[in-house]
Amino acid sequence: MSFDSLEKLLEPALAPEFLDSAWGRTFKHVRGGAGKFAPLLPWPALNEVLRRHRLDYPRLRLMKDGTRVPTNTYLRHAGGAARRPAAARLLPAGFTSALRDGATLVLDAADELHAPLEELAEALELRFRERVQINVYAGWRTSRGFDLHWDDHDVFILQVAGRKRWRLHGETRACPVSGERDVTPEPEGAPRWEETLEDGDLLYIPRGWWHVALPLDEPTLHLTVGVHKRTGVDLARWLAERLSRREVFRRDLPRLASAGERKAHAEALRAALLEEWGDDAAARYLAELDALAEPRPRVSLPWAATRELLPPGPCAVVRWTPPRPVEFEVEGGVVEFRCLKRRWRFAEEALAVLGPLAERRVCALAELCEGAAGKVDERKVRALVGELIEHGLAVVEA
Repeated sequence: MSFDSLEKLLEPALAPEFLDSAWGRTFKHVRGGAGKFAPLLPWPALNEVLRRHRLDYPRLRLMKDGTRVPTNTYLRHAGGAARRPAAARLLPAGFTSALRDGATLVLDAADELHAPLEELAEALELRFRERVQINVYAGWRTSRGFDLHWDDHDVFILQVAGRKRWRLHGETRACPVSGERDVTPEPEGAPRWEETLEDGDLLYIPRGWWHVALPLDEPTLHLTVGVHKRTGVDLARWLAERLSRREVFRRDLPRLASAGERKAHAEALRAALLEEWGDDAAARYLAELDALAEPRPRVSLPWAATRELLPPGPCAVVRWTPPRPVEFEVEGGVVEFRCLKRRWRFAEEALAVLGPLAERRVCALAELCEGAAGKVDERKVRALVGELIEHGLAVVEA
């Protein structure tokens, strides 16, 4: 099963109902059938990731009861020279010994290492228009990896194999953000929710909710899908950067000036701030984030390195790379849109190719030629797709 949408991830729960009642508000537990999430990262795939990649601390780490297991017991840094820095290598005997002794395996950003996880992360980034990272947690005994804590982002827990006991306590500080751990009191009393996640279950936990996970003396593997949403604090930082372009905000504060001069300066600052802080400030900020978002690296060799950029014939499959939805603006025979840190302009007829690509994300070249028939001939379709590939807006998938 391919998890290429929020709808498939949440089944049998309904995505609109989840977004209306739980998203950003409260937890959601969804029972799923055994093996539901196994295609994302079965045990053999995890073994292959550990075997094929040189993973170093802190990306790969072992934790036990909230404490880090010394890395020199399971990682060795081999080589090391002026032109070749030391590379981390796994020590299998020490690694598995620590796991048998109760350590939890933690692997961050596994979506960069395994294609099915990358596909899920891309789908959720497209839906939520926020950065998504998927981490792996595997345990075998009864020692917890982390103590009771809260995260500064929303998470979906996907139970891939085995079981794990979860306790949720809710918030003790409304909407906490990164850096506020010292001022966020720990919860008191019994948890608000406590249950065992079975193979195939999903648990959604909003930002700031205290939680702890407990292994049950059996192999257990789950994924944590983190969605890093923007807040008003992020908006204020963006406004501060824009205000730094204005001379009045770059001037020294008139500490030694007269009361009248200080008042005039304050009024000038306020006026400049209000010009930036209009009713559409949040919308402008989010639109700029979408336009600046970078795609995950994809290279379509050998074709991308050739002058033709595309294989001969109509059989090529092309993928649209911008990681956020794009809005096309058509005026005066020109179609414009913003993404990948630029504003793009094409002749209006290019919309016959751009539209299907942006909507379906992956299209056969033959489909694009057929859909554009009567508007753009095959030669122009190939030339346009080649231009998209050249500028990183598309890649040859197959």
